[in-house]
Amino acid sequence: MAIDNVRRIITGGQSGYISNVTKQATENFASILSQTLKISKHANERLKLQNIDLDEATLDKLEQAVKKAEQKGLKNDVLVLNGNKAYIVNIKNKVVVTVKDVSGLKDNIFTNIDGVLMI
Repeated sequence: MAIDNVRRIITGGQSGYISNVTKQATENFASILSQTLKISKHANERLKLQNIDLDEATLDKLEQAVKKAEQKGLKNDVLVLNGNKAYIVNIKNKVVVTVKDVSGLKDNIFTNIDGVLMI
């Protein structure tokens, strides 16, 4: 056991050890749970097929777009344009439904969307 990853705790007459590694894992798990935006299975497949990297900065932008859409009273799907990527996001369930590279959007029709946000 590595001593640098363990620290001694004393509480209420009891003592023990707690691992910093466990604490970090718990914090990472809590961070994942606190994310408000989910990615659907379909969107995940699209990301992989089109080699689109959904990084933390883009997720933050999408979350902000969801908040703006909610503030405007939108409840269903919205088209979110970010550079050369298009995302359909369900506002009510906070789920990215699908992802598409804009270059492949020619002759596509988006139906049943409440609005378009450009981020």
